[in-house]
This record gives sequence, structure tokens and C-alpha cells, in this order.
Amino acid sequence: MFALRCTQKLLDRISTAPDPEPAPPDTVLGDWYANLFRAGRTQVVLAVSERTLLPVVVPAREGRTVVHRVVEAMEPLLSSLGIPAEMAIAERDAMRHGLIAKTANRRMLGSLNALAFQLQVGLLNLPDRTLLAHSLLLAQTPLKLIEFGSLDRATVAAFAAHRALRKAGCR
Repeated sequence: MFALRCTQKLLDRISTAPDPEPAPPDTVLGDWYANLFRAGRTQVVLAVSERTLLPVVVPAREGRTVVHRVVEAMEPLLSSLGIPAEMAIAERDAMRHGLIAKTANRRMLGSLNALAFQLQVGLLNLPDRTLLAHSLLLAQTPLKLIEFGSLDRATVAAFAAHRALRKAGCR
């Protein structure tokens, strides 16, 4: 289970009442922060993992399916980063029980906005690029919140640590 922690702008768009007290996440990537962005005529939702800041970009259509679209975009994104297929599938399956909540961390919103600026430039200058390709390009970004490490490497490290803990019998 995880929470998709939406900005007020996205909450207004999806017309869903947020869960006031979501349970702690039980996924490797934790809760996600999401906002609605527009670049020209293109409208997308940018979601960012709370634990590694891994970004995923999905189309901004039908608000009630935004959690499902983020979940479905995860497996190919993780596979593209070299995460073993069984771990990518397990993460996607663990995320199937997602709920909507309000944002709760201003630092996460700052990182989300930094990535959004890059995404808007990418969407305007490279309109033929797939949303997966935009997500992968954003994942190479170093951010202060994770001591200027790249988001893709932080994600790979999180899955490696998760696998090591499982092998050691800690999870």
C-alpha cells in the first residue's frame, strides 16, 4: 500500500476526497508526491517517489485513474533502470492498493517543482519523446534532497538494499 500525495491543484482536477490519515507505505519506493503540469497543449501528472525521488510522468486524463496510471508506469520504468523483473513486478503489485492523500512534506514539493521545470522544457522542446523517455531523462537529475545523487542511482540502491535485507531475513 502507498499514498499518492497530491497537490491541491491535482486534487481539484481529480475530484477525489483525500484520505486524512493514510497508513505508512509498505513499498520499496514509499509514498509518492504528484502534481499536474502543462507545457503548451500537453498536460501531464508528474509523480515523485518520497524515498528516492524517482520521477514518473503519466498523461493527465481521467482523474479517477491517476493512481492506476502511476502504478502501471512503474514496471517499465524500473525495468529500464535495470531493476530485476521480479522486483519491478513485486513493486507494481504492492502499489496496486494506492490511495489519494494530501501532500505532507514541503521539501518534497520543492524537488517536485525542480523536476517539473525540467519536464516542461523537455515537453516543449522534445514533443515526440515518450513519457517513459521523459521519466528516464528526469531520473538522471541530481537533487539536493538526496545529497546531489542521481535519482536513478538512488532507486537502484534502494532496491539492492531491499534485496539484501530480504536475503538476510530482515523483511
